[in-house]
Amino acid sequence: MNRTKKIILALSITFALCAGVATFMYRNVEQGPIYDFNASRDTVAIMDIFNQNWYWLLASEHSSPAFMIKYRTPDANPMHFGSLHIKVLYKEDKLAGFAAYYMETPQQGRLLFLAVAHEFRGKGYGKVLAEYAMQQMFAMGATHIALWTRVSNLPAQRIYKELGFKEMFDENGYVFFEYWP
Repeated sequence: MNRTKKIILALSITFALCAGVATFMYRNVEQGPIYDFNASRDTVAIMDIFNQNWYWLLASEHSSPAFMIKYRTPDANPMHFGSLHIKVLYKEDKLAGFAAYYMETPQQGRLLFLAVAHEFRGKGYGKVLAEYAMQQMFAMGATHIALWTRVSNLPAQRIYKELGFKEMFDENGYVFFEYWP
């Protein structure tokens, strides 16, 4: 094959691959764009989700989601302030759900919160947010990811198992899951 034909073939393959990637990305965007948390735009909607789902999201009635959001921290230790990453998913110009995660150690990511507003449940948004959070933690250097959920939170457990998380043990009404690629 002469050089011109090889170049045309290579360009054709490149364009076909680009079209496939663009189609894949467009389908993912249809799931709802994921954005960095913006306090002025997102705090009220996230607090509404917490208020409607406090039992499922908080291990203790003494936990303060407002504190965690304000200081972007998984706990009250000042050394952890700013370490909590919060991502929000929007659909139909409404906050459909959010994920909050952090690096617990340089190798272990922790998915702290995953929640979808009631009106958006059953559409795959929880899985989309969890996958996004996992990708981000791996990009930050995680070699594995851990999380806790209530024993009775079967919809969340289904998502985690579909993503490849393994149930390690349960303790005091909670199940501990880990993901190792």
